[in-house]
Amino acid sequence: MGLDSWGGSARLDTPAGELLRKLVAALPADRALRITVFGSASIQVCVDETLTSADVDLFSDAEELAGVVERAGLDREHSAFYIQVCSELNFRTSPRWRERTTSAQISHCTFYFPHPIDILIAKLHRLEEKDLLAFRVVVAKTGHPTEAELIRELQLAVDLFRPSFDEEQWHDLANNCIRLWPLLFGREIDPRTEIIAPALAERRRGYGEPTRDYKQELRDAARGL
Repeated sequence: MGLDSWGGSARLDTPAGELLRKLVAALPADRALRITVFGSASIQVCVDETLTSADVDLFSDAEELAGVVERAGLDREHSAFYIQVCSELNFRTSPRWRERTTSAQISHCTFYFPHPIDILIAKLHRLEEKDLLAFRVVVAKTGHPTEAELIRELQLAVDLFRPSFDEEQWHDLANNCIRLWPLLFGREIDPRTEIIAPALAERRRGYGEPTRDYKQELRDAARGL
């Protein structure tokens, strides 16, 4: 069963959807806009409307977006349930996320909602209690991701496991997988042997490099790829 079977469809009769309608009403109507909604709000819209969140995270190429949100009183300073205008750089997930979004049109604005698997992968960087809740909600509602699906998607996004830059707040994706697995799948996992090393081996095969060398893969993994 592929990812299409549990991606969901956008329901705008949700708290997040209503907030997006308020945003559209405040935006200039003289040109079409494309806006991506991510974080828990995207799961609320596409999977389970009962998943609550303090805000709606989104990004767009429209430079005026943050100013419009502030003037409309939809930002953190003026609303308990608010819009957080982010950068696309804040959405750290699978490189395949764009090819599997769900979209919805409100007037002159097209909103894109990444697939739940891409939202969950992004949440693995932090994995606070609300991020764990998102995993539990999606699995309870859809039965996905299965363990095999999550492992495969993380292999295809293996570069996310590289160490953070010195200037960044440090997040250890491998360690967060170790925390998540017993809670979600009831067993321990070694991300380096089950996710990172197989992905590096697949990459080498794609380059036509020599046959698999497990010991070298583990040495590479220990160095952070």
